[in-house]
Formats: sequence, structure tokens, C-alpha cells
Amino acid sequence: MPFIAFVRTWIVSIVGCLPLLILLLIPELMRSRAGSEQLLIVGSLTLLVLLAAAFVFAPLMSAIAAPVTGRWTPRSALRRTRAVWSSRRGQAWLAVGGALLVYGAAQAVGYWVGAIAPSVRDNPAFGSGGSDARWIIDYPAYVLQAATIYAITTLAIASYGWRIRVICLTALTAAPADVRTGELAA
Repeated sequence: MPFIAFVRTWIVSIVGCLPLLILLLIPELMRSRAGSEQLLIVGSLTLLVLLAAAFVFAPLMSAIAAPVTGRWTPRSALRRTRAVWSSRRGQAWLAVGGALLVYGAAQAVGYWVGAIAPSVRDNPAFGSGGSDARWIIDYPAYVLQAATIYAITTLAIASYGWRIRVICLTALTAAPADVRTGELAA
């Protein structure tokens, strides 16, 4: 059953993080060769905000995907996550560290996909006196790379939400606490 809970959490994360996918699919905001430096800065800051929000709400997405009546519900997930961070800080940091490793793998695999199917190439018409762009974006290859990064990034987000869920449920089972307030026993 834990594997099913994880898969369901990943599916909910894929749906819940759609704004991140939309951002990744806009090359002008995510590629220096497709847009200006200002657009790249806007895209990078937006990416940072969306990733931070996704990790903050990952436990909620986990609770939506795999609730446990009275112990892990959408209404209590964020409160219980705060309790996990208060009482089991080391385990919480390990959950973040594991998720960041998966996120790093997303970037590495995305780079590999980009090397196999390059999404940017020189424009041979550039510099001939016209107003042609310096680079040509191969959008299908760009979408493949963005979708790959998105799939693995949502896997990282789901892994964090699922791990916090496991920590919380284990803590509640090992040392029952005040379930109404979401506090965990130390």
C-alpha cells in the first residue's frame, strides 16, 4: 500500500504543479538564447517561487492523494508538517535532501535529453542584415526536455510530501499525541 500512496502522491503532484509546467514550456523565460536577460531573470525567479510553493504544499498534495482518516488529511497536513519540522527536524531535513537529490537528477537528465535532442541551434540567416533571431528554438525538442524535467521534478516534490507523510504517521503510531492539534510527541 505505501507504493500506491506514493504513486498517487506523484499523480496529484503532476496535476498540482501545472503552473510549473507552463513556465517550463515558455522558452523565452527559461532559455537565455530564446529571450532577453530580463526575461530569463523573471523566469528564474518565477521558477524559484513555484518550486518553493510546490515543496511547501507537497504534504497537502500527499494528504489529498493518500489521506489517513484522523491522522493525515488535507485539513491537517500543513499543521502536522510544522509539527514534524519542530519535533523531527533531522528526518525532515533528510526528506528535503532526498528530494533535492531527485531534483538534481531532473536537471541532469534534462541536460542529457537536451544533448541528445538539442532544442537550440544557430540561425544561419542571423547577421545577414535582417532582423532574424540569432538562435532557432526547436520547440518539439524543447518540449521533450521540459516534460522530462517536469516529470522528475514532480517526482522530487512527491517524494518530499510522501516522506513527510511517512514521518508523521510513524510518529503518531509510535507515540500518540494530541491528534486534534496535530502535535507530535518528541
